[in-house]
Amino acid sequence: MRYPGRRRVDVMNVRIPTLTIERFRALRQLKLEGLGRVNLITGRNNTGKSSVLEALRILASEATPSVLASILRFREEDLADPEDATRATDQDGFGQFAALFSGYPLISEIREPIVLASEGGERPLRLAISFAWLSEEKDDSGGRKLVPWQPQLFGAEGSIPALNIEGPTGNRVMTLDHFRRFGGRSRFLRAEWTEEPRTPCVFVSPYGGERTATLGTLWDKIALTDNEKDVVQALRIMVGDVEAVSMVGGEGPRQTRTAIVRSGGFKRPVPLRSFGDGLNRLFGIVLSLVNAKEGLLLIDEFENGMHHTIQLDVWRAIFRLSEQLRIQVFATSHSWDAVESFQRAAAEDPAEGLLIRLSRKGDSVMPTLFREDELAVATREHIEVR
Repeated sequence: MRYPGRRRVDVMNVRIPTLTIERFRALRQLKLEGLGRVNLITGRNNTGKSSVLEALRILASEATPSVLASILRFREEDLADPEDATRATDQDGFGQFAALFSGYPLISEIREPIVLASEGGERPLRLAISFAWLSEEKDDSGGRKLVPWQPQLFGAEGSIPALNIEGPTGNRVMTLDHFRRFGGRSRFLRAEWTEEPRTPCVFVSPYGGERTATLGTLWDKIALTDNEKDVVQALRIMVGDVEAVSMVGGEGPRQTRTAIVRSGGFKRPVPLRSFGDGLNRLFGIVLSLVNAKEGLLLIDEFENGMHHTIQLDVWRAIFRLSEQLRIQVFATSHSWDAVESFQRAAAEDPAEGLLIRLSRKGDSVMPTLFREDELAVATREHIEVR
């Protein structure tokens, strides 16, 4: 039942109206329906907030190796060096890749695939990721090629462990040994696999400052466009006399990129980091936002590095730019200040804002959704929604 005054989500106006996650990490089965333009995910530790963002990254990229490698590396589960004795392995040869599956570390019992799906919207997607086994055989020219392992035995002698990725363009199989040795560069049974993401998706980590190299790449994509003004306007939330921002350096083989700011308080441009971690965090969020045009922006632990007094204005900027650039935003937070400021910004903006509270019941993670009118009551009455 809908209550009077509640705004209805236009499912064709957001990239992902409904998200389904099955057997991914601790999320054995989770379905989120009626997602909004801007979505804030809350919940206690170990309820799967960051896992939802990871699932969205994999779905948006259609499971490209570079995204899988980035996710594993972020959690220090990467498989980059197979000779490293400190890296945990398992008897079936899947290593830490198995950590993506519910039921890890009991790999031998895993039979069902990870399923990630978006329903409705402009382009529904479904991915199924499962373990597979390959073998090498000679082709007609004498070269070697990979083929599916015929006996279909789990971890049989002579088989090569791999991931099978079933997506909208068919099945693709990636060997895990190649993934370990080459850090996510692809080797598939089908050559038409591409590393280009189908849906623009930009991830902002929970740490205060993104890597300068990452920010430099994002800056280059919007330099000398109207989006520069959006970035400067957002930085004024914290430093009111910011006049311009740019990135310098990076010309030599070891030269790093540095963000610099022209401000009325200084006679010459100064490094953006001189203003503290909060401004650098804000710079990373807004720069990521304008780079996610017509796609997804994912922010892990929104409040990190930002004082509660500016969070309302940051949410206002996110709501405004997400509507303007047709971006769907998913953020996580533990903070009551972030929830309260989110509710106020959502009430002011025509874009739909949704708060999703995840809670654990046994082995299951259960979602509770608060739309704007319900969230307004919860924050006014100080009802716990984190």
